[in-house]
Amino acid sequence: MGYAQEMADRMPPTMALPQEFHALFEWMEANNFLMPSNAYPGDRLGLLGPRDDLENERLTSILFRVATSEQAKEHGEAWFGETVPDIQNTLVPFARTGGDGSYAAFWLDDAGCQRIVHQGSEGLVCLLGETPLDFLRLLAIGYEEISGDGLYGPDAPPRKVGLNQSYRAWLTDQFDADIPKTASQVLGKIPDAMADTSDDAFWLWVRKYQNARDGESAT
Repeated sequence: MGYAQEMADRMPPTMALPQEFHALFEWMEANNFLMPSNAYPGDRLGLLGPRDDLENERLTSILFRVATSEQAKEHGEAWFGETVPDIQNTLVPFARTGGDGSYAAFWLDDAGCQRIVHQGSEGLVCLLGETPLDFLRLLAIGYEEISGDGLYGPDAPPRKVGLNQSYRAWLTDQFDADIPKTASQVLGKIPDAMADTSDDAFWLWVRKYQNARDGESAT
């Protein structure tokens, strides 16, 4: 089975793998931009270019792998306890966005709209664009880590230049997409990890269910 179809088959019945991701995963496999997973033997991780480029810091550090239903459930319950029924149908991690344990995930909002979100290990949570193509354009900017300089310095361009050359060429050719200079051009205002309030839809959702979790723990 091809990598794209393998990842698509892991999506819950409430969601679908976006066509933009399907094309991305096919491109990764066609170019052998995959590596074995150490954490999940038998699984493959999708890269934005050759493995050698990742190891030599010529790629944004992101590892694609859609979580299985069981893994998504475990991940979701670590964040929210049991306050979100069938969390594996609502929140599905699909990429490790940095060495700090942060993830990008597909999220089904309360209106039934599938979105792409960030779950930071240090508490930074936010939407990652309005569309799947927004997310792919964000990756093309060339930050070293989305969960690092991409979100913590969104108004600044990447510290390094020249990352993700093969991916940038594919993205512009495949989708005729422009590549932003900074993350804020795609994401707008990003809530601070210690913020008390935000208009970000995912931030509000996370706070709602974590407050419910903490309320349950206190009783």
